[in-house]
Amino acid sequence: MRVLVVDPGLRHVEKERDPGGPLSFFFSREPSGAGDFDLVVLPVGMVLEGADGPDAGTPRVAYGPASLAADAFAEGCLDYLREPWGLEELEARALRFRVRKFRLGDREYSYSSGRLDGAALSLLLPEVERGILELLLSRLGRAVPRAAFRLALGTEDPRKSRRLDMAVSRLRSRLIRASGDSRAGSFLQAVRNRGYRLSGTPCG
Repeated sequence: MRVLVVDPGLRHVEKERDPGGPLSFFFSREPSGAGDFDLVVLPVGMVLEGADGPDAGTPRVAYGPASLAADAFAEGCLDYLREPWGLEELEARALRFRVRKFRLGDREYSYSSGRLDGAALSLLLPEVERGILELLLSRLGRAVPRAAFRLALGTEDPRKSRRLDMAVSRLRSRLIRASGDSRAGSFLQAVRNRGYRLSGTPCG
């Protein structure tokens, strides 16, 4: 995934990350050529001035003071980095925009930025189900402990609450709806005394 970071003062440039990873960062003073990238990160001032380039189809993440976050979202940005921020935080945010393709049985899905696409439907997931699916996809085929879902649920402890189980049940229903296959939910399995596992394989 190619990420363009527009940084007029080049204040956020850090040494290059492992080129074998899922993200490649490119730093520039100007947003030119934004259409050649999968994600553009740029100052909120450029967004508000309409100087962020002509490629409206490229997802944008703005950065700047917390007071301008709402304005950035109103202009169509999909995420916002509050100053100060580092490359580690940017990596974590950018990974949410990566398209992940996976297979459950003989059904293929793709997921990116909260949207789950299957053969039958494209569904925008609520925040809690989005966090759960992202965690399951990061460990596809392996059990995820209940305690690991704390971030997706907020501050609530998943080990002492039924909220996680209810959200997983809703996510099963969405997997079924997206694929049109009533068997799809069975691939999201409870692991006794552990947590949950999405029994699938990556593809694409």
